[in-house]
Formats: sequence, structure tokens, C-alpha cells
Amino acid sequence: MDFFMSILAVLRSLCCVRLLLFMTGLAAAASLHLSPVRAELAATPQERWPMCDDRSTVQKVSFVHISDMHANYNPDADGTSPVSRVRGYYELVKKDNPFTVFTNSGDDYEKGSITEELSRGRSTREVVQAMGYDVRTLGNHDFAWGIKELLLFSNDPKAVVLSTNTRINRHINSPLRDIPAGFTDFAVLNVGCVKIGFFGLTTRPYGNDGRQHNDPVYPNLPALEMDSDYIGIANWVIAKHRQEVDLLVLVSHLGLTDDIAVAKNTKGIDLILGGHSHTTLDKPLRVKDTAIVHVGAHLEQIGRYDLFYDLENKAIADTQFQLIANSPEKVQSDESMNKAVTNILKPYRQELKETVTELKSDQSQHDMALIASRAAVQKLRIDAAFVSVGSVWQGWRSGGLTRQDILDAFRVEREPVGTPGTSSLYLMEVTGADLLHARTVLKDAAYWGPTEIDPFTFYTIAMQKPQALNQSQLFSRNIAIAPPRPVAELWEVIATFAGDLSSRNLALDAGGDDRWNEDLVALLTGQRKEHPAL
Repeated sequence: MDFFMSILAVLRSLCCVRLLLFMTGLAAAASLHLSPVRAELAATPQERWPMCDDRSTVQKVSFVHISDMHANYNPDADGTSPVSRVRGYYELVKKDNPFTVFTNSGDDYEKGSITEELSRGRSTREVVQAMGYDVRTLGNHDFAWGIKELLLFSNDPKAVVLSTNTRINRHINSPLRDIPAGFTDFAVLNVGCVKIGFFGLTTRPYGNDGRQHNDPVYPNLPALEMDSDYIGIANWVIAKHRQEVDLLVLVSHLGLTDDIAVAKNTKGIDLILGGHSHTTLDKPLRVKDTAIVHVGAHLEQIGRYDLFYDLENKAIADTQFQLIANSPEKVQSDESMNKAVTNILKPYRQELKETVTELKSDQSQHDMALIASRAAVQKLRIDAAFVSVGSVWQGWRSGGLTRQDILDAFRVEREPVGTPGTSSLYLMEVTGADLLHARTVLKDAAYWGPTEIDPFTFYTIAMQKPQALNQSQLFSRNIAIAPPRPVAELWEVIATFAGDLSSRNLALDAGGDDRWNEDLVALLTGQRKEHPAL
């Protein structure tokens, strides 16, 4: 009996150790220190591709490539998900050529399925990891939900995840110091007789002003560093690894302009599989000896790049390229992937499909911005609101609207990452004089609030993030008496407002009672506040 109890104790200890490893860093992948560290894909079973046939003189290697999915995995009208068709096409190519590599250039998160918003990133992570990519690179939007989600996302059970210019600096004392990263800087895949080296580059993060910067991705986690010397890093990889591999491939999330710059200023990269700029190239762009492939965004197209490698002369003999429209008519869905997506989305079925409001007529972008500003005033119990017409991504047609339709019109991009979206609302208090000034300056914004404004009275107003956090540039000074405070994503405010109207049998664009008066001041705000200096 003591013997069996001892064995049980050992097993329990092993389970605890495995759990601890999962919680503190998940599956260990090589992380970056002061300089990049090579990572062999030892954990990847080489039976993913057939073994090398020594009798072969030429081997075809096929790359099936996508980029910038942006959470575009909701089922289409035919019931198939765009990602299941991508997987279906990959399986088709793999049948044609078993030496096929499945690649993804990043930006899988944001601006797509409402399930990502409701699950705080989890649904997108689960979809991407279910796809079974061989190699993928982190995009700037993949940092959106914070460091914990990033680590979970980058610890892919099958794919090698790359970001050669991103590292965790172990010399900086931070919570990340002892946590292994899921992304690495370099990996080698033996695809039959061809040894392929892969590295990945991620574009710089974006700030509150919508511009890129060289500061830490997460300001509160300076140990996570990103280097924007793309050409220098690419040359470092070439110098260190080019002689070790038959082919060198960059899976890039830099955009076409920077991909061209890298190709022009390096020698030794055979292929760049790109993303970020949402560029679609009908055929690969040739820069010196480097082929550059870009296949657009939102899974509208899938790229197939065939490379014929001369095994005797160690050289590329020929290449071919196809750009495939990802539509149900063109591409057959992979049933197992479609079922996986269905299961991932199942907890959010109501939010995806339920009609929450009606529209009597088609709405222009300005009309929609006005509805949004009106919703902000009513639901946030404030005096006035501004919503930029430019923040409306697409129009609404008459008929029923779902929460997904509302999100599609007011999409969420977290810039900087880990913060509220660019379309989100911030509350601020201003004097009537500054409210009048804001109305004059924000000519491209729909306004809902009083037309009769007392210059000497305080008003609580809502502005979207870019306006609220860049007051000095817009208004020549800060007009808020205290720092603006984030309150809600705009789509959530509109969805709640729409639901309230629907419960009263009112359409979203309906009149209905005196609350739809353009001279609305403060429906639910109570007594106005007098300026303390008066």
C-alpha cells in the first residue's frame, strides 16, 4: 500500500509541475536576450512532411499564405467560415504537393468578429491556433489585448511563431523576467530535402495620435522591447544563418514599402511573405534576388507560391504564383475547421445573430455619427457628444441591425495596444465657451447637444479618443478642466441605446417624442454646474 501511495504522490507532483509551467509561461519557446537566439523547431514532428527522397533532383515547395485576418471568421451566408475555406484550400494544395508550408503574416486580432470583443481576444486566439499554421509572425494588432493574451497567443501548439525584432530583456527587472516568450527569432524547417530558414519582422507600435513610435509596446512593461532596425536585423540573420539553409524566408508584418527596403538593402533572402499594408499583388514583386508576395487582408484572397528547388545545384530553378479569391464558389470549406469555428462561436450565438434594432431607411456616415452622438448623450447621462464622421467604417441599410452590424460600422482598434479603441468615448468637463470652440473646430464631427450654450457654465461632454487625448493639437490648448477619462467603446453605447429604443418599439432612426429635438440639452444630467471662478 505504501508503495502505491508513493507512486501516486509522484504523479501528483508531476501534474503540479506541468500546471506551474503552463501558468507561468506556457509551452517554453526560446525568448530573446541581448541578441537574438536561434530556435530549431525540434518540437515539431518532421512527419508533417515526407522524408527526403535521395533520388530526387528537383523538389517543389509550395507556400499557402494569408495575412491580416482581423478576426474575419464569422460564417458567411452559406454557413462556411472564411478561415475554414483557407484551411480547405491549404488541404487541397497539400494533396497536390505534400511539401506545402502554411504561413500567416499576422494581424489576426481586431476589427472583425464581435466574439473577440466579448471574449477579450480569446475567440481569435482559439481560431488561429485551430488553423494549424506551420509558421506565423506577430502583427501589431496581435498585441492588442495585453501581455497575457499575447503570451497565450504566441504559444501555439503547432506553429512556430516569429518576431525577430521583439524580445524580452532579461536584464530589466519586470514581471516578464522569468516568463518564457512563445515567439522566437529564427526557426529551421526540413521540408523534404529542402532546409528552410524562417525569420519574422513586426512593424512598430502605434500611439494615441495614430502614428508609429519607437517607445515600448507596453509602456508599463519596458522589458518587452521592439527594434525597428529592420534592415540591420535582416542582415544579422543572413550573416548568421544563410549558409546553414537552402532557402531563407522572411514572414513579414512590415508592409510593402518596408519589405521593398529590406530586399533592396540585403542579399540572401529568397522570399518575403508579407502583410500589414493590406496590399494585394497579382504577381510577386521581384527586388534583386528576392520575391515579395502580398495577398491583401480580411481573407479575401489566398496566395499560393510554388518554388522548384534544384537539389543538385542548390538553386531555385523556377517559381509559380496563384492568387485565389476566397469565396464559397471558388474554395471548398474544410469541414473539421468549420466545426471548430462553430464550437468557438457557440457561446456568442445570440450576440452574433440577434436583431437588436430596426432602421426605417438607409443611413449615411453623417447620419450614423449623429445617431452615435445622440446615443452617447442619452446613455452616458451627459450634456453633449461629438462623433467623427470619419470613424464610421461602413454604412447601414434599412432593416434589422445586429450587434455585429453596429460593431462593423464602429470598429475597434486599440492604439496604443492594451488601451481603449480609437473610436471609444472619453468624458471631459469643459466650459460653455470651450464647448462653442470645439463645435467650431470639429467640423467633421456630428454633434448632439444644446444649440443655446452658456459660455460661463460647465458642461459634461464626450469625445472620441483621438480628439480627447490630442486637445492641444486640435484646440491649441487643453480645454478639459481635468484629464479625460475613458468610459466605453462607442459600439457598446450604440447597441445599448438601440436595445432601449427597440423595447419601446422605436426604430434607431425614428423620431417618436420630444427627446429627439436637436435643441436637446441634458436629459438626465440633473442640475448644471456653475463655473467655480464665477
